[in-house]
Amino acid sequence: MRKLLLLFLPLLGLAQAPYSVEGSAVYRGTFLLGAWEGKNPTARGEVFWDGKEKAGGKVCLDQRAWDSGNEERDEKARKILKVEAYPEACLHLERAYRDGEVFWVEGRLEMVGQKRPVRIEGRLFEGFPLRFEGRFRTRFSDWGLERPSLLFLQVDDPVEVRLRATLHLK
Repeated sequence: MRKLLLLFLPLLGLAQAPYSVEGSAVYRGTFLLGAWEGKNPTARGEVFWDGKEKAGGKVCLDQRAWDSGNEERDEKARKILKVEAYPEACLHLERAYRDGEVFWVEGRLEMVGQKRPVRIEGRLFEGFPLRFEGRFRTRFSDWGLERPSLLFLQVDDPVEVRLRATLHLK
């Protein structure tokens, strides 16, 4: 039994160790005539997870780096997100846990000078490094932001955000 305990002690330490995070975010905007995506590969940070539910740390991305493939749309997005005053959006982790196949991450999203609760549904892929893929929805109206217009049509209020992250032991 003692040998078995000695074998698992290092694994318990890994679960509580800090992880450096690098990743990306993709938003999907829709309106009556279609949809588009904007990508941002700048997510970086440090997180902690106890292997059960307790989590902490933060991951931030540079709001100036959104790229939808259309510079005019990206410039409008930067204006709406007030990137001059708030260049980063940060996820502050509070809780992370498994529920069957689903891995949930909960925390607060900080953007445009505000913090709002967020719950991200995803999958955690075991191995070294760990990988996470998840998604959540938010609304322009939740943040008090103007909804952009395209061809005189207003963009839908909900926006889907997909995340990918690689977690390396520090």
